[in-house]
Amino acid sequence: MKVVIKGTDKVATLSITDANGVDYVKDFIGSYDAFSDGQFTFNEDHGAYEATQETFDWWEKVITDNQALEERLDSLREEYGSDRVNEIVSAASDVDLEDLAAAVNKALDEELNLGK
Repeated sequence: MKVVIKGTDKVATLSITDANGVDYVKDFIGSYDAFSDGQFTFNEDHGAYEATQETFDWWEKVITDNQALEERLDSLREEYGSDRVNEIVSAASDVDLEDLAAAVNKALDEELNLGK
């Protein structure tokens, strides 16, 4: 997703893909109401979304963390089974979005004895 940083001419990109390579960043961001609450607004002139640098940086980190988590989950599901991994993820997911990847990774390490 192309993002113009407000107050600058900087254009940046946000992207998160599933195991099939499908970019679902708009769905990911939209499911947390960031389009409706004004974090991102669409600028017709630029044909892109706009956000402040602070908002972009926050989402970039959250997306990077969650992309890495998704890749780890794919691998762990193959090794430990989807049901077991999904059970751990579900139990650890009642946290703020910016803490989700860390909380799930910690729970996976503890429950599957994967000390780092």
